[in-house]
Amino acid sequence: MDSSQPGKPQQKDGLDLRIRLDSRGQFIGLSINEIPVDVPITVESQDCHSKEEQVDASVHAHQSAVMQDGTDNAPKTSQQRSETFLLELLRNSVLTLFAVITLQLLVHSLYLKQDESFMDRYGWWILYLDVSVVALVATLGYLRSYIYVNANHMVGMMIGMTIGMQVGTMIGGVLGATNGFFVGSIVGMTLGSLYGVVTAWCCGPMAVMHGLMAGVMGGTMGAMVVVMMIPDHVLIFMPIFTTVNLLILIWFTYLFYKECVLAERCQVNKPIRLSNMIGITLLTVGFLTALMIIGPKGPMVWKGQKRTAVGDQPTANPFSIKDGSKPGNPDQDMSPGTEMACGAMKIP
Repeated sequence: MDSSQPGKPQQKDGLDLRIRLDSRGQFIGLSINEIPVDVPITVESQDCHSKEEQVDASVHAHQSAVMQDGTDNAPKTSQQRSETFLLELLRNSVLTLFAVITLQLLVHSLYLKQDESFMDRYGWWILYLDVSVVALVATLGYLRSYIYVNANHMVGMMIGMTIGMQVGTMIGGVLGATNGFFVGSIVGMTLGSLYGVVTAWCCGPMAVMHGLMAGVMGGTMGAMVVVMMIPDHVLIFMPIFTTVNLLILIWFTYLFYKECVLAERCQVNKPIRLSNMIGITLLTVGFLTALMIIGPKGPMVWKGQKRTAVGDQPTANPFSIKDGSKPGNPDQDMSPGTEMACGAMKIP
């Protein structure tokens, strides 16, 4: 006796799954053991050619808009943003230097114009101080525009060594010429070590150690070199000395840009603004200028142009007694308390 009922499909052993597709290969139906199953699946057909045509049309419209407006509002890459930072930094440095020199000339014309020896004694050194401080603030500002904690050890050591050395050398050299070897060494060594350590602190102990060593070396050597050059045409030496230091800062900035920025090891933090740069530079230059003028003076400092220019008569021996002695009298020539041509005092 057949127990099967009419109108029902025969039960079979196993599972009979059938999927129906149309001529284009798209899903149209599903049945299990010849029983249709409603599946809420919808597949929309996409025409690849029409999609490509839409993309081409949008690109063509964007190019047409750029050609008409002359500008491209597309998002900039990291390299383009970094180049923009460098250009803005160069522009802000020039504007800052111009603002500082203009303010100093205004102060001189209002309060110091009656002192005829002021410009002869401090004019050149204030100018070199302005250039040095603006260059150092610009370099530090560019470093602080990025988070360079992921920089490799070599770049970290270069950061500590370069900042410590250049701050100590450039500031110590200028202060050494106007205030002597002791003041120039103390100020240059202190500022060089401080900025070298603070700048390289996130790069590890080796970078910090390089910052300390460079600050000690740069502060003492910068002051010593300039003081030793005072009797021998220091005004001709200083432009070359300052130019070489500026080149070191420029190539250090390029090294940081290549090894950290282009390699995408550093994230953008916050670029230094023009107002902040001018404010920091004015405070630094104001403090160092006041120390330069009213600070203690050493035995060998710049007191104005006492020597002839290159090409004229040879410069006299700067360590000979300037006046108050008679030729041929060695006892009186070696008398204590007499000023030499270089500005030093003869001490017994």
